[in-house]
Amino acid sequence: MNGPFTLRIAAVAFACLGLAACAWGAAHPEGWTATSATSWSKDGQTYAVASQAFDGTITDLANQETVDVLLRAKGAKFVRSDPYPDCPGLGALMTFRQTTAHGSFALLEAFVIRDSTATLITYTRPATRAQDPAAMAAMRSAICHT
Repeated sequence: MNGPFTLRIAAVAFACLGLAACAWGAAHPEGWTATSATSWSKDGQTYAVASQAFDGTITDLANQETVDVLLRAKGAKFVRSDPYPDCPGLGALMTFRQTTAHGSFALLEAFVIRDSTATLITYTRPATRAQDPAAMAAMRSAICHT
């Protein structure tokens, strides 16, 4: 049973495993709906994970992310930046407030650098909604690597 048919089955199986690894490998909120391999949504909230090569310091990444968020999220205002509360020294958590035609939002940007790779997490929720425990647990898992 060797031949093109077997190779196609193997290729499809490998591709499926690769996609599953992307979706399940990223720390994501339990019970949320996947909108792509790296983003999820629930009740007007969004959660996205990204990775990129990065050889700078955590301060360099914080500066870059501040500018990126302000350019990407029109109407956003910087509120604060802190060492990530559950694992200080590993990552950071920045908070922004954004006002759009659709309402006011809290935008949290968490990030960490490991082995010259930056992991970036963006969690957005309506400003009137409390933080979702599943989103915060997923963020902690990704940043603190628990």
